[in-house]
Amino acid sequence: MPDTEDGTSSPLRIVVERSGGFAGLTRTWRVEPSDAERGLWLELVRRCPWDASAPPAPSASAPGADRFRWHIVVSDSEATHQADLADDLASPWRSLVEAVRSGRPPEP
Repeated sequence: MPDTEDGTSSPLRIVVERSGGFAGLTRTWRVEPSDAERGLWLELVRRCPWDASAPPAPSASAPGADRFRWHIVVSDSEATHQADLADDLASPWRSLVEAVRSGRPPEP
């Protein structure tokens, strides 16, 4: 992710939305890390399998109609990545979601 003309890093924004559940509500969490924390957040983002994040085809008889769905968007001046995931998040996704929800990356 390139630097801007003034030598600072381009802004990084990570947004996590959780929808569904019994009440069908949507909650949103977001972080826009400082330059000092940027590398820690980018490492979390890079661990996630973005190409393998397509949700399974919906099924009318699928159990767990009240389960949560996750929508994750990571953007900076260079690119935007999006993923739609089921409630049973795999490890790299869960780490990213938990960090965004807490507002801080895990310790290095």
